[in-house]
Amino acid sequence: MRGQDSGNRGAVTPRNRPDRYLKSARFKRFGTIQRLGSHRSGHASTEHVRHQLYVGRDTRTRANALIKVLAKPGLVYEHNLANEIATLSTINRELPDSPYFPLLWDHGRLPDRRMFLIMSLFDEWPLATTVGPERMPHRLVAHIRTSLEVAKALAHLHRIGIFHVDLNPMNILCRVEQSRPVIRIVDFESAYEVVRRSNGGAYNPPTTPGFSAPEVVHGRAPDGRADVFSLGAVLYTVLAGYGWTWNTELSSAIQADTGIDADLRAILLTSVEREAQGRYQSVEEMSAALAAYLESIWPGRQRP
Repeated sequence: MRGQDSGNRGAVTPRNRPDRYLKSARFKRFGTIQRLGSHRSGHASTEHVRHQLYVGRDTRTRANALIKVLAKPGLVYEHNLANEIATLSTINRELPDSPYFPLLWDHGRLPDRRMFLIMSLFDEWPLATTVGPERMPHRLVAHIRTSLEVAKALAHLHRIGIFHVDLNPMNILCRVEQSRPVIRIVDFESAYEVVRRSNGGAYNPPTTPGFSAPEVVHGRAPDGRADVFSLGAVLYTVLAGYGWTWNTELSSAIQADTGIDADLRAILLTSVEREAQGRYQSVEEMSAALAAYLESIWPGRQRP
């Protein structure tokens, strides 16, 4: 079921005790509320700056919810969270049956005026948990199949005029079911929705160094090619590890990487071209290139 999570988060301690305002009547439906562990959230380094994450179980439906609360009032943080709320509202309206994205349950302000939102919590863990200190060549096929599933989810978004623009291994959630990847995409604070942005206005979203396309970092209006860049960076990271993020620029790292064969390296380099016109012009085009490569190394075994 969407939103369910069977993980054990441990006892309530002073460290994971929830915000006192989450004891108000609006949150009583969730019974016990606990802080989400950093190993699940991916926000260990930033959540105290921007927001805090909690988990609560709806006592009526037994579904688990993720509660995101701004750490402190601030126009920039509020703008980002409001953008996530508006984006999820559109996604839930236009893609009501999609399994890839969270369901927005509620949003508003706490008594101290800090914004919050409540959405479904997925079982799956961040893709980053599959990135180890050493390369795992035997996982190549699995990583490509996962990337193809992510591309499918992105294509759904792009068809309704939404671009994630901050895709990275922490906000792609993944598990394997019957030998197939199950993908969820979360964290839409940076997302660009064409309809809402059509009247112009400043666009200065939070971004992840190395994973967000250059045009997004520089505040230019993105399109689907921004997510092509991010997916290329994600795929390279699960293949090679995080070392490139502190050693060198992405395309230079890929170009110099002799551990990746020439055909796959060419796909990655096209995906992460700094200029958008040099990349695959859609996520479907990138997906087709990856699928053809997968067929060349794993012939006849892909399932539709």
